[in-house]
Amino acid sequence: MADLREAVRRPPHAPMPRRSRKRWAVAAGIAGCWALLLAVTGSVFGGTALLLLLAALGAACVLSMRSMGIDAGHPWVKQLATRPWRDGQDVLRLSLRRLSEVFVTSPTGSLLAPNSVELRLSPRDFGSLSELMDIGMISSGAAEVYEEQVAAHDARFVSPGPAEVRVISDPSVPAGRYGLRPVRLPHSGPQPAPQLDPRLGPQLGPQLDPGLDPQPDPRPVWHEPGGSFRCAHEGGTRAEAVVAPAVVAGLPTVAELRSPPIPVLKLITGDAVTQTRTSGARAGRGAVDLVLPEVPTVSREHATFTFADGQWWIANLGRNGLTLNGTPLVGGHAVRDGDSIRWGKKPEALVSRVEIG
Repeated sequence: MADLREAVRRPPHAPMPRRSRKRWAVAAGIAGCWALLLAVTGSVFGGTALLLLLAALGAACVLSMRSMGIDAGHPWVKQLATRPWRDGQDVLRLSLRRLSEVFVTSPTGSLLAPNSVELRLSPRDFGSLSELMDIGMISSGAAEVYEEQVAAHDARFVSPGPAEVRVISDPSVPAGRYGLRPVRLPHSGPQPAPQLDPRLGPQLGPQLDPGLDPQPDPRPVWHEPGGSFRCAHEGGTRAEAVVAPAVVAGLPTVAELRSPPIPVLKLITGDAVTQTRTSGARAGRGAVDLVLPEVPTVSREHATFTFADGQWWIANLGRNGLTLNGTPLVGGHAVRDGDSIRWGKKPEALVSRVEIG
């Protein structure tokens, strides 16, 4: 895994959103086609007219395919999206280089990094990796690479605790491709109170809610030299206990880091209501967490909602644009109770009202 970290290291630079890379690639392709047509026709007018004609033909082909039910989810399109020349290791290296795609930019310009990231691979690539190395070891190494990228980009995690990268298999991901998604770590429940020496006094014990009934954690816990604690796991995630060890008179104490609950985020669109408590939830008309009505101005994955710094943040993912309270959205922006989100730039685009609480 150390060799893998060396292979994916790059000089630190500001991460470019995936949508921006696609736009630059499309612009470069159009410029290349225009230059080729200029060389063939020998005329600026002729080359431009031929380029517009090809664009019109391409748009007509796309519209006709959609009318026949051939869209991004069709098996033919998914087959075209595959990269068969990449094996599982190539896909893993490429995805680890671009873990910074999950960062969210705040209005002040700072980068926020989710603590937990889900790396989705196709069943073919996931199977080839599992034959070479344990998935738990791959996830642990990926988490270390993610921490290095967070430090290199001068970003900060949205909540206290260790970083985690979950490598999973997703049949919806084409072979040779990958998917990244920030996820929220599930709350593991109250931890049992540690056995402390009575001579140390009650002030060293953890502050627990008197209404909670602590249940024992089924995972075995062992102590390592130096005052650190570790929890056993099944090898699917990076397992480090979220504890703050302290040594007083040779005895360790543990204080659990408890993050505040995430308020419910509701999107009210006409008679349709959808809600979530998951940081990193996506909104759109596709297979997302917050499903919006099927209208042309709404993309399949139009926006992502992340909870950080005690409030919800929204970032645009769709190509149709996004406006918040009438202002076009650029980068990440905080959303508040009562805000209005227009899913597109056109006046007739779908509008949702935000309720938080």
